[in-house]
Amino acid sequence: MRSVCVCLLAVTALALTACSSVVGGQKSGDSKGLVVYTSSGPEVTAPIVKAFEKAHPDIKVTLTAISGTGPLMSRIQGEKANPLGDVAWGGSIENYKAVAGKGIWAPAELGQDKHMVATDPKHQWHATDLLYQAIAVNTDRVKNPADYPKTIKDLADPKWKKEGGIGFANPRSSGTGYSVLAAMVSKYGWDYVDRFLPNAKVTDSSDAMFKGVRNGEFPVAFINEDLGIAWVKAKAPLKLVYPTDVVSNQIGAAAVIKDAPHAANAKTFVDYLMSAKGQQVMSDAVGRRSARTDLPAPSGLAEGKSLHLAKSPEEFVSEQPKVLDTFDAASGAK
Repeated sequence: MRSVCVCLLAVTALALTACSSVVGGQKSGDSKGLVVYTSSGPEVTAPIVKAFEKAHPDIKVTLTAISGTGPLMSRIQGEKANPLGDVAWGGSIENYKAVAGKGIWAPAELGQDKHMVATDPKHQWHATDLLYQAIAVNTDRVKNPADYPKTIKDLADPKWKKEGGIGFANPRSSGTGYSVLAAMVSKYGWDYVDRFLPNAKVTDSSDAMFKGVRNGEFPVAFINEDLGIAWVKAKAPLKLVYPTDVVSNQIGAAAVIKDAPHAANAKTFVDYLMSAKGQQVMSDAVGRRSARTDLPAPSGLAEGKSLHLAKSPEEFVSEQPKVLDTFDAASGAK
């Protein structure tokens, strides 16, 4: 009986060893692997990953899509003791800064950092793109152009509640929603948010907000400009309006996860995201603005110098939990 027990223990140990060597669908010892956690959709990730794998055929990328920047950060924090991913990609630098003190990012001084519009002195996060948000109007729901909102301030008009509400992604789960909230507060303060929220239809994700206005669930919502323009070109019933008072915006980011199973490949990938070749794919195939200082905006996008771009209040960087609690209190009171 004792020999049977010993055999069973040995088999169990072998099974556990085998299980522990598998990370994100790849073996942790596989030097060719790379697991990327991303909150971006395939319209962003697919062209860039394809170009990366062509440039680095020795590295095979496994993408794990996570809906929302908040859940992305939560997953990485939850796996801190045993990281299963190598790279976090998606969301704004504010989201990465907010969790920088939690020991989940591996500092990586990369060659391309010096070319970017923003650089982390500690090299924990890395800029990947510039993303502005426009107001999207569903032209099937709002037929008269004279009725389109022209400013963020216009969205506090009670008429929008009567029209069916304004799509707004919850900033607790959405990096885009957080950027829009920051723009509102930077321009008009929290009192404006209290006036806006009764008109808002809060969604759990940016994706739900985008699709909601495209499909006519909302007459108006916010949308990332690159996606909005792509949908307009595809004949969706949308009109994009850049608010004349303040335009929300974010610098997209990526980071190498601390103790990543494929750390060297992770650094190679993030450096490629910032490279001239990677950023040109971002511009040409995705239609998103480059975060490099030496590449122009894609054709069709508004000239950045003509827009009143918001600057995030300091509290949105240094006190994110407090900001989100304030938003929760305001939205729960509407």
